[in-house]
Amino acid sequence: MRKLSAIICAVTCAATLALVGCATTQQVSQQVSQQVHLTPSHTVPLPKLSLNQPISREQLLTIKYQGREDQVLVLLEGQDQELKLSVLNPLGIRVVDASYDAGQLSVTTHIQIEQLPPAAQVLFDIFLGILPHDNIAAVLPEGFTLQDEARTRTIYDERGQVVEQVTFDPNHNATGIHHQVFGYIIEINDLN
Repeated sequence: MRKLSAIICAVTCAATLALVGCATTQQVSQQVSQQVHLTPSHTVPLPKLSLNQPISREQLLTIKYQGREDQVLVLLEGQDQELKLSVLNPLGIRVVDASYDAGQLSVTTHIQIEQLPPAAQVLFDIFLGILPHDNIAAVLPEGFTLQDEARTRTIYDERGQVVEQVTFDPNHNATGIHHQVFGYIIEINDLN
């Protein structure tokens, strides 16, 4: 058992060093773009945030992209028109904090990590899983559609091809995001 714990600790430390290896620890706060790429040629603004009830979630995200697999912890707090998001590495070291309030996105970067997606992209994916249909549909480019089914929500482009899809559990909590155009998959595990 001690050997297994030592191996787990070594793997965790190696993953953290890999995650932080290309990083600087300078803290930078900035207003960032409110635009998100749905496809290489189509951008959308972040949708209007209106939460019917407060949310408080701790989630473990497993991100699969270009043969890599990384994990981050996400702390999500929100109510009304405000959402706060913190991204931490697997050891709990804070990487990024983002705040979306009345349509303005502010980001504080604690550790610069090249492979982390832009904060606006992360927020759009979160919004796709928690916001009402009309909030998302209102920002889609002309010809794009949003379809909700019992356990999935899918964005289609003007040719009817799947752009991005969110899957849900029976309680309508997002369990996965697959962006077919950009080729990434995010598996979501709620920790609370």
